[in-house]
Amino acid sequence: MKAIITAVMVLTMCLTTVNSYAADKQNETQKIEYRYAYDEQGRLANKEMLSWDEATQQWQKSSRLTYKYYKNGYNVEVSEWNANKQTYDIPSQVTLYRSQAPNLTSVKIYKMNETRDNMYLTSRTVMMEPLNANLLASK
Repeated sequence: MKAIITAVMVLTMCLTTVNSYAADKQNETQKIEYRYAYDEQGRLANKEMLSWDEATQQWQKSSRLTYKYYKNGYNVEVSEWNANKQTYDIPSQVTLYRSQAPNLTSVKIYKMNETRDNMYLTSRTVMMEPLNANLLASK
């Protein structure tokens, strides 16, 4: 039996990291707020996660997903809020999506090493968009 990897399957796999990260953060605080920012073309530019601080009764920044768009794809960067510096740290993870051909996209996930001076490749795959349903129905 042949396995067919579709875009939905790969996207689900890649987004699992982000979703599990969000779930971990949610389990820590139980109160999470998301703030979204869009670029001039209406594309998602940032998704910021804030958690409720009972002591200060305020929303505190936690992490941010930054989307960077390129001619042949886009990157999603995960950065943690550094309360001491009052800014986001350099990304701890970057996922690159690149179009390789029509209906074919490569996905590479990089994570920051412990000394925070280099990223290393943790996963790479190629995803294919599913065949047009109309073509399948006509056969």
